Amino acid sequence: MHPMLQLIYYAIQYDLIESSDYDYVFNRLSKELKLNIDYQPYQKITISVSLDMILNEILNHAVNQGLIEPDTIQQRDLFEAKVMDILTPLPSRLQHEFDELMAEDPELACKMFYQRSIHSHYIKMDRIDKNEYYTVDSPYGEIDITINLSKPEKDPRDIAKKNQQSNYPKCLLCKENVGYFGHANHPGRTNHRIIKLTLNDEPFYLQYSPYVYYNEHAIVFHKDHIPMNIGKHTFKRLFDFVDMFPSYFLGSNAGLPIVGGSILSHEHYQGGRADFPIDQARSFYKTSLNDVKLECLNWPLSVIRLTSKNRQALIDMADQLRSYFEKYSNPALDILAHSNGEKHHTINPILRKKNNEYILLIALRNNRTSKAYPDGIFHPHPKRHHIKKENIGLIEVMGLAILPGRLKEEFQMIEQALKHPDDDINLGKHQGWAKQLKDNDIDDMNGIQREAGKIFVGGLEDCGIFKQDDQGRHAFIKFMKEFVAWL
Repeated sequence: MHPMLQLIYYAIQYDLIESSDYDYVFNRLSKELKLNIDYQPYQKITISVSLDMILNEILNHAVNQGLIEPDTIQQRDLFEAKVMDILTPLPSRLQHEFDELMAEDPELACKMFYQRSIHSHYIKMDRIDKNEYYTVDSPYGEIDITINLSKPEKDPRDIAKKNQQSNYPKCLLCKENVGYFGHANHPGRTNHRIIKLTLNDEPFYLQYSPYVYYNEHAIVFHKDHIPMNIGKHTFKRLFDFVDMFPSYFLGSNAGLPIVGGSILSHEHYQGGRADFPIDQARSFYKTSLNDVKLECLNWPLSVIRLTSKNRQALIDMADQLRSYFEKYSNPALDILAHSNGEKHHTINPILRKKNNEYILLIALRNNRTSKAYPDGIFHPHPKRHHIKKENIGLIEVMGLAILPGRLKEEFQMIEQALKHPDDDINLGKHQGWAKQLKDNDIDDMNGIQREAGKIFVGGLEDCGIFKQDDQGRHAFIKFMKEFVAWL
């Protein structure tokens, strides 16, 4: 069967289109792909070939026809999205289906939307499956590590390709990305779909991340292109969301540079149906007030867990904690709320709901820099940058490391150098670390990955406002006691 027909039957099989759309889609795809194949009436056929294999044949044809030029991953992705858009339900139809399922069961609504995002190849599971995952032990419990291999690097030919540049859409999160073709500096979003939501009486949209770092990795973003800002409204939005989707968590990156890898120019949150290592964290201090239990967690970053069945009491307590922390300083521990007129404190709030009880995690963050630490005092320190230099955002706060794809090849080179010390292998920034590995008799991939995981945990510890030592824990407990007394 011709790949174009396979694609049509695939779309019918997975409810992207209906069988009654067959003739329309046949004609549209024939025109788009410049194909002249004999018409074949619709039959009830089950497709067993994978979508990525079907699309690869179609894209190879498009390259041969000069429809894709240059032949790069980005240009293939742009053309593929344009093809899949023909098969992807219109935003209005998808919204209608989602709303109907929401009235029956929110989990079914999310499952439908997530599966549509996969079957339309907006989420490319064939690439995501290439990511490498493992766990490492730490003093805080198991930490999850992933080496991200799913996000393609830019090709110089794409960078050189001339495209019309504009400030539309204003960023990758704006609702105007729906159906947008893209260009060298903006990925194609032709088959991208979003769902309208209302949180705190404000207009928001739900989408899934095309890179899916965890199960049903969702992004919730404001209708307007407004900057990220943490306030009482943040908590109200989070609570509205988990009340609407109780099987999902929702959290926010910080609203300041350095302490998060997010798009600061657009208000948004990340959530999904997943558990993280931080959910198993134990506490070393507990107290309670106004129907709310407060705990200091045994975690590399400084995290407070607030638990209550009383929604309003928890929102009020969380906002009071945010306000109190924004003014808190402890110069002896290098913790300053302000310097040179700049604000340094913010938080990562993360909310989930279990058995009608709200569990809110608040990670305390600070973005101050110094001559010794120009990238951030509470940021992974330079000795760890050979593993990860990027900002520590919401996902990694929860104990899931997103390590750069470069490490796969670099770890292989390190293993080769350790097993064959006579070979002249330039390890660059890993040279000193490789010597430490050799001194500790580590020369296999499992050992290298394990030690890299330990370095990541050390980077999380660098981000902790209160360090996990006697002095830091004493100061953390004192902070909590003073906060409760302040209330």
